[in-house]
Amino acid sequence: MHFAQKGEKMFEIEMLFAFALFGVGLYGVTSGRDFLRILFSLEMLLNAVIMMLAITAHYLGMTQNITMAYMVIVLATLEAGVGILIFALAHKVSKMVIPDDYTQEVI
Repeated sequence: MHFAQKGEKMFEIEMLFAFALFGVGLYGVTSGRDFLRILFSLEMLLNAVIMMLAITAHYLGMTQNITMAYMVIVLATLEAGVGILIFALAHKVSKMVIPDDYTQEVI
């Protein structure tokens, strides 16, 4: 089999890490009560799925678009950073941890 040639054990370890990351993200989304926890958990879910796809593509020999997968991971991380900045600004203005009831205008 093709996996045995490239190291079946390494594939299993990498996929186990990706599944663990997905599990942590899923737990965070389902049990999250605040905005930041849910945001970080969604980013973990997205990165875990992209990681699973990139690992599988690498071990199947389809390495043409793996750089695109890593670019999506980088963009997702930047998007999380922007979300944190928006949350920090809303917290600074309203002094609330959960910005669901946010009605003030920021200028």
